[in-house]
Amino acid sequence: MKNKDLLLFTFVMAVSFLLVAPVDSQAQSVLTKPVEFVCHAAPGGGSDIQARFIQSVIEKEKLCSQPVAVVNRAGGGGAIAFAYVAGKKGDPHVWLTATTSFLTTPLLGKSKYNYKDFTPITNLAYDDFLVTVRADSPWKTMKDLVEDAKKRPGQIRTGGTYAPGTDALIDHLIGKEAGIKFNYIPFKSGGEAMIALLGGNIDMFYPNPGEALAQMEAKKVRILGVASAKRLEGAPNIPTLKELGYNVSMQQLRSIAAPKDISPGAVKYLEELFKKLANSTTWKEKYVKENLLTWDYMTSAETQKLWDSNNEFCARTMKEMGAIK
Repeated sequence: MKNKDLLLFTFVMAVSFLLVAPVDSQAQSVLTKPVEFVCHAAPGGGSDIQARFIQSVIEKEKLCSQPVAVVNRAGGGGAIAFAYVAGKKGDPHVWLTATTSFLTTPLLGKSKYNYKDFTPITNLAYDDFLVTVRADSPWKTMKDLVEDAKKRPGQIRTGGTYAPGTDALIDHLIGKEAGIKFNYIPFKSGGEAMIALLGGNIDMFYPNPGEALAQMEAKKVRILGVASAKRLEGAPNIPTLKELGYNVSMQQLRSIAAPKDISPGAVKYLEELFKKLANSTTWKEKYVKENLLTWDYMTSAETQKLWDSNNEFCARTMKEMGAIK
């Protein structure tokens, strides 16, 4: 074979190999070391539950060639975690739990990094907010709660994570609709707020279903309503606030972010990884269904649009609250 023919043959064989090479094997080269999955909240809350479940599904389903370790970097309404991940620009080995505080904390000026300083990977689910009181509470219904709050303005203690974060927005929207005012007390995580509720240090709390399930099953709490557009599929007996006459509907995002400037190939790989996770039976049955979430899967571009629209909503509501100008 002549040299010219040999070069042509070699070129054709190389191209053919690339065309038939498994996509997964090419994608795996994106991750060359263990992944640090940063949870912006303390252990025990909804974000921590989500992150650790994602880690377990990835391991069980063998979705990633590298180990994934969850690391809690709580504090400042997520600001500590945001600063850490933002500092890893271009590195696809660092992931971040991104909920609505991912938007509200920067709006408050508590973080110099906002959502535009990160790469959106996906939104996996929506988490709703439950108006929750202790089982021995005198309030049997939302009407009971509202009537009491009108008699004792500012005396009913409500709780949530960070102020004025996502739970505080719900608190404001309910107060605005009902013409009442609560005494909102912030905690570091949903787990801490639930402990405070059960211990009598607050009177009401807005947990996500996953944060309240154990206490619901143990009949230690009573759910007065849910701030969702429709009743939860797994808990159809809980009325929506809209049904009860309060036009309040707000869902918590359950997104995944990565540092800014990761490669397009890395974005594509991570999109596919989380698509496989979102469509797995384990994820749908054991996480989404059992924690009463709403299933979702979005691409990076779709998640960006979701963040844009939710950021606008949060900014508008926080201005109403007087939290920002």
